[in-house]
Amino acid sequence: MLVEVVFQYRTLMGKCDLGVGLDWDEIEQVTAIESAFEPTADDRRMKTGRKFRREPVQLTALLRGDRINDMVDVIEIGPGGLVVRNAPFIAHGEHVEIVIEDGDRSYRFSAEGVWMKDDGDDYRVGLALIGMPVCLHTVAVSRHDVDLVDRIGAAA
Repeated sequence: MLVEVVFQYRTLMGKCDLGVGLDWDEIEQVTAIESAFEPTADDRRMKTGRKFRREPVQLTALLRGDRINDMVDVIEIGPGGLVVRNAPFIAHGEHVEIVIEDGDRSYRFSAEGVWMKDDGDDYRVGLALIGMPVCLHTVAVSRHDVDLVDRIGAAA
């Protein structure tokens, strides 16, 4: 899955930022991911000169921040960032967390608002990924019975 690739890349870059360094296999992984997401000619012509190409996807994610706790649609993702639709107002430079669930894994990325456009009643927002992501593995120790909390989440 594309989210796993972006998670691996951001984790390896986080190791570099911490000064830990990479072994030869990890350097090979970084090189392979960077070449797979090489920007197109249109990406390079932009005044900001995007470093990576984003791939179109159809994912649902939880966007959390200061007074933000909304479900959004992720429509593009790449090693440098992502684009979400049906998003609340996110100011330029505002820090948020994106939570993407994939089976028994919960990927959590920190991001910063870069741009925002009107998209009907909500916004389409470009987010730059920052820092090192986290992946949580959920394990069911016993069978889960549906309770009031589950019904509240389903109603929202």
